[in-house]
Amino acid sequence: MLASELFNAINKIAPPYLALKNDKIGYLGPGNPEEMEIDKVQVRMDILPWEDPSNSNSDLVVCHHPPLFEPDFPVYVVHSNWDIVNGGANDALAECLNLWVLDVLDEKTGIGRICSTVTTIEKFIKNISRAIPTDHIKIVGNQQKIIKKIAVVSGFGLNNLEYINLAYKKGADVYISGDLTHQSAILAEKLGLRVIDATHHATEIPGLIKLCDFISKLGVKVEFVDEEVPWKTIKI
Repeated sequence: MLASELFNAINKIAPPYLALKNDKIGYLGPGNPEEMEIDKVQVRMDILPWEDPSNSNSDLVVCHHPPLFEPDFPVYVVHSNWDIVNGGANDALAECLNLWVLDVLDEKTGIGRICSTVTTIEKFIKNISRAIPTDHIKIVGNQQKIIKKIAVVSGFGLNNLEYINLAYKKGADVYISGDLTHQSAILAEKLGLRVIDATHHATEIPGLIKLCDFISKLGVKVEFVDEEVPWKTIKI
C-alpha cells in the first residue's frame, strides 16, 4: 500500500478538518507519500528523544502527539481529529470503561463525552484498574455517592478549567481524564465535582489500540509501541 493511500484511509475516519486550530497533524519527515510503499506501521503516542523508530523495521510511524522536534523518518500525526471524531479516542475510552455515551462534553470542538452508568465510585475505580494500564490515580472530592453520569476526555482534560466547569454544568458526578493541576483540583472541590486523574498516558491507550485495529484491517502490519512516560518518579 502506498503511504498516500493509507493517509487517505485514515483521513476518512478522522477528517483533518476536525482538528483543533494550530494542531500539527498530517505527514512529517522525508520522502514522497505518493511513492512510498508501506508494509509495516508503528503506532505510538510520542516520539521520544532517546528512541529511534527507524530501527524497528517499520516503514512509517503513526503518532498521536505531534513531535516536538523534526523527525528524520516518515511520521503521520493523527491527534485532535482522532480525539474528536465519533468512534475515535474519546469513544474508545468510554467503551473500554463500559460507559454509554449520551452527549459531547465540549460542543464547540467535539472534545470529550458525557456518559451514563450506575455504579459506586469504588467499583468504578476497580474498573479503571482493569481497563487501562495505570497503576495509580489521583482523586478529588467525596467518594461515597452512587454515580450515574461520567464525563470523559482522553489525555489532557484535567488541565483545562473550562472542561471542569462544563462537566459540572452538564451534571457529571465524576470527570475522568489526565493532567490534573493544582488549580483544577481546587475548582473541582469548590463545585463538588469528583475528579479522577487516571493519567494522560493511560487514558489515551484505548484510542491508540483502536487505531491499530483500523490500520491492520487495511492489510498493513502494525506494531503498537506503548512507550514509557518521559519522567522518573523517585522516593526521597
